[in-house]
Amino acid sequence: MDAVNDGAARVAGLLMRHRGSLLAYLLAALRDPHDAEDLLQDVSLAATSSWRQYDPATPFLPWAREIARRRVLDFAGRRARRPALLDPEVLARLDVAAARLDAEAVEPRRDALRRCLEGLGPHARRVLELRYDERLDVEDVASRAGRTPQATYALLKRAKEALRDCVARRLAAEGR
Repeated sequence: MDAVNDGAARVAGLLMRHRGSLLAYLLAALRDPHDAEDLLQDVSLAATSSWRQYDPATPFLPWAREIARRRVLDFAGRRARRPALLDPEVLARLDVAAARLDAEAVEPRRDALRRCLEGLGPHARRVLELRYDERLDVEDVASRAGRTPQATYALLKRAKEALRDCVARRLAAEGR
């Protein structure tokens, strides 16, 4: 897949993952499920077509929510026959509240992941660091780790499964 399609596909995948949060934001702003669904389509199209402006090092949801906020304001301006949907200040407060909820949901999972990473063996940790921190492809990770690509894929799979199970256990133990 070329870089253009790869970037657009990555953003499309992130949009699907965060669809519920974006739709909830739009429903809170618009108070009409049909308008919210229509605007979600506009937001998805805008995000996919402007994927080059997204920095993968930053959280995706706030970036997409900013696109949604701008679409809500545009929508309110176009719908002159209706009174303004939300005052821009109220929309800004909604944005702050949504960001706070995102942080509250993400932070416990991030803490659990950090603790679970500490429990992994050094080889698994090193391979994960090369793959995800340094963003190397599996062949380069294998080369640096002195493993075959197949062994590297297997190690990555086992490490990710162990992390997923560990995080789920920790969150369940905390009642989350």
